Amino acid sequence: MITIRKVITIIILTCILGCSPSNSAPNNSSPQSQSDILKDTSIVPGKRVGEMTRKTTRSDLVKMFGESKLKDDILLEDEGTISVPVTKVNLGAEHSFTIVWEEETRERLLYIRDFGSAWKIPEGIGVGTSFQELSQKLGEFKLTGLGWDYGGFINLENTQLSKYQGKISLKLAASEEASKNHPKQYEAVLGDRELSSTNPNWEPLNMKVSQMTVQFDE
Repeated sequence: MITIRKVITIIILTCILGCSPSNSAPNNSSPQSQSDILKDTSIVPGKRVGEMTRKTTRSDLVKMFGESKLKDDILLEDEGTISVPVTKVNLGAEHSFTIVWEEETRERLLYIRDFGSAWKIPEGIGVGTSFQELSQKLGEFKLTGLGWDYGGFINLENTQLSKYQGKISLKLAASEEASKNHPKQYEAVLGDRELSSTNPNWEPLNMKVSQMTVQFDE
């Protein structure tokens, strides 16, 4: 049986090795101001993040937000086995995000992650969304056990948001006090395995979305 960990690794490798080149479309309109762009913090998984699409380049980010808001860096993925170039867009705690690029030229966008809490998909889900709210909007779902790099990831397959499978990933984390205040329940949901959202051990852990990653259609 293929584990969720292997599936996630395959997705990352496929994106890095298999993304087709795409050039930024010419923009003949006047650049929008940063304040105008920040009014749109909506995400359509697979299509756009605010004004950004798969064709967005680093040069486009400069026009949108200004060079002073950007910081280039290298991110270690897949438990430190893969390094990818990123650009962190610092717009304050609620609006910031990180773009992961296919190459050092930063002209081919892979995916966007590390969103602030202002960014939401149409169903109102984003960083900070509670476990209870997710259960209401997704129905019963599966997620990986805690305590490892791929812990807390939701499997959207067979949920009410299955249309987003492969386009968005949501990672849940327990509160900082969970392991101390509820050690038995916390230990019961650890490990590289899938668990149902109906497992009663999740309830006292105060689980919330801690990380959201958005991918784009080819």
